[in-house]
Amino acid sequence: MSKYGIVIDSSCDLKSDEIKENDIDFTIVPLSIVVGSKEYVDDDSIDTKQMLKDMEEYKDAAKTACPSPGDFIEGFKKSQEVFCFTLTSALSGTNNSAVLAKNTLEEDDSNIKVHVCDTKSTAGHMIVLVHKTIELIREGKSFEEISNEIEEFNKNLHIVFTLGSYSNLIKTGRMSNFVGAIASTLNIRAVCENTPLGEIQITKKTRGQKAAYNALVELMVSKKSLDSLPIYINHCDNLEAAEIIKNKILEIASTAKIEIRNCKGLTSFYAMSGGVLIGF
Repeated sequence: MSKYGIVIDSSCDLKSDEIKENDIDFTIVPLSIVVGSKEYVDDDSIDTKQMLKDMEEYKDAAKTACPSPGDFIEGFKKSQEVFCFTLTSALSGTNNSAVLAKNTLEEDDSNIKVHVCDTKSTAGHMIVLVHKTIELIREGKSFEEISNEIEEFNKNLHIVFTLGSYSNLIKTGRMSNFVGAIASTLNIRAVCENTPLGEIQITKKTRGQKAAYNALVELMVSKKSLDSLPIYINHCDNLEAAEIIKNKILEIASTAKIEIRNCKGLTSFYAMSGGVLIGF
């Protein structure tokens, strides 16, 4: 059993072997995406291109399935002090599963401490939290100190994004067919962010991709200084857009520490092909 553990759901877009730290166990608990009779487990081997193809061809709405409390308990049992991060509870029951797992485990084993953080976000936002937690562990902070600092730190993080298409929103009933058709025809791109409650908020509507990328960077700058910040640009099969946005950020904040990453299954489900999410 490790002294410390970090458990995170697969919406973080990390792979299972990316975080390697002495005395810190790292576990990713996968969600699943269900497209008709096919189920895609959001692990390192998921074929996101095939998943998105199946979603486009399937006439009904695809669904997501959150991990069970038992899935989280397996990860929690590996360490004495565990810090767990979940995607926003406004879009998924994953946080509820993690909290139930924490309560169940702590009743059975008082030697294991678990802190569950509802990030109110996803993707790169969660990666920033993982590295901050490792930093606090290395500083020798106590479990309680780390838990409190994580929650405060999380309040100052953000995610901004633009979707690749509106087809999934239409199929799930979150956008009407008429509005979706108009938006697609006019090449309207919605620039979005997460609210303090972890809900999706449309901040601006632009015409065309270039205007959307500019609006994303402008929105980031309006939140805080980007100088020296870790910034994660997660894209769904749109490396060109990620590079354009990276260069725009560096024009404004040359010391920003930017990493470009591929979306895995859950973030691809929401962003769709061409979508970009930026956590900072």
